Amino acid sequence: MLGKQSNHVHLAQCVTVEALVPPKHVLRRLHAALDLSFVREKVAALYSRFGRPSVDPELVVRLWILQHFYGFSERQVCDELTMHAGFRWFCGLSFADPVPDQSTLVKLRQEKWAESGVWEAVLAETVRLCEAAGIARPGATQRLGIDGTQITADAAIVSLEALPPELTVVEGTGGGSPPLEAAPPALELRLEVGGRPQGTHRSGDPEWHGERFSNATHRSTTDPEARLYRKSDGQEAKLRYLGHYLADVRAGVIYGALATQATGMAEREAALTLLDELDQLPGELAADLGYRDGEFLAAVLERGVQPLVPLQDEPLEVEPTWQRATRNPQWQEQRAAQLAAAQARNATRLAARGRRGAVAQRQRTRLEHLYAEAKEHHGLGRAQGRGLTRVDQQVKLTASVQNLKRWVRARPWRRAAGARAARLEDPPSSPVTHDRPGAAPRSHSARKPGRRRRRTPGRPCLGQGLAGLWIKRQSP
Repeated sequence: MLGKQSNHVHLAQCVTVEALVPPKHVLRRLHAALDLSFVREKVAALYSRFGRPSVDPELVVRLWILQHFYGFSERQVCDELTMHAGFRWFCGLSFADPVPDQSTLVKLRQEKWAESGVWEAVLAETVRLCEAAGIARPGATQRLGIDGTQITADAAIVSLEALPPELTVVEGTGGGSPPLEAAPPALELRLEVGGRPQGTHRSGDPEWHGERFSNATHRSTTDPEARLYRKSDGQEAKLRYLGHYLADVRAGVIYGALATQATGMAEREAALTLLDELDQLPGELAADLGYRDGEFLAAVLERGVQPLVPLQDEPLEVEPTWQRATRNPQWQEQRAAQLAAAQARNATRLAARGRRGAVAQRQRTRLEHLYAEAKEHHGLGRAQGRGLTRVDQQVKLTASVQNLKRWVRARPWRRAAGARAARLEDPPSSPVTHDRPGAAPRSHSARKPGRRRRRTPGRPCLGQGLAGLWIKRQSP
């Protein structure tokens, strides 16, 4: 009999949210790992003791984690929470509980929680989880890596507009004759025109091809904090930000994340900032050739960290010397900086030679994998909002969910590794086999190493003749 399903959507059904989540779902492992009780203490001072109760702060953070874990926008995660039973269970909501509006998340992020430090606290909590699980071990033997990536701003080139002219007041003579000794210097008004010499480009003008834009003469009306940036000569310049990761190159755990404006000095400045935020400095810092600046290397060495930059093929440079001494404090400071930079580059060249530098550079590619994962699966390739603060929040939350993925993936493996270690402590007796009829029994561990030949039914093994004939036993 051909069956037909009848829709009973109007009937009330008794079902629990707990029963709808599969036992081995990733949300169950995340729920067991996360302890977000610190969020309420972090934002308690921002709320009044009177008035209407607010949305639970822990619920808001769980929504942001779901948003960046699955690459949603804030509107999408609220829509998914409405109909997704697993998301409701992860957030502690039943089918009867209302879902927070998307505008609530936006206002908390932009206004009330903007300077609360919640995003830094969530990232630190994920690092603590990974360290407690044994995935990463901080200390003098730890090797961290630093690198930056481009994040396309939520603004188009056509939104660029020429900066208005600025009036600069400078001292002048007021004329062609030299000024009198008793007369005060006259003031001149100089008009510094912003934008291109042919005219001023207006925002939204589609005719912009052939014009020359620069960060000194133009700003985006959509996102004024975004900057034109390109990493190489063959790449087109776009409105971008830079995201920076400080990660353990062996385990892939991200210890620090930061977003900055796209400038030439941003990567080195962000590296020093992230190092200063660590509770315990690592022993080594792996980086690419973009961090070969002598002043940066000297600053890293002053912090007790050995930089590993691929400079091992370069010869040692001669440290600068001066024939004449100087008493000028500014010149003395410049000479000391030049000498320290040369010494730091030489120390980096010596440290990067041999297997140590090669292994560090091979492990440093783990950062490229982290950036590829963040852009492919978590939406870090393009900014989800406008402004440096919003992009910085996005980078930190993306790094947090990547650390949670490291924890989730490593826990079953480490349980299996512990079980294997327990079996190795008390190994079972080796199984006894007969290689051929009439041969003395021997264990698998006593066999010679090498590739094991596969015996084919009915065919003798090579080098054994008829003695190696495999005979299949017939069942009675």
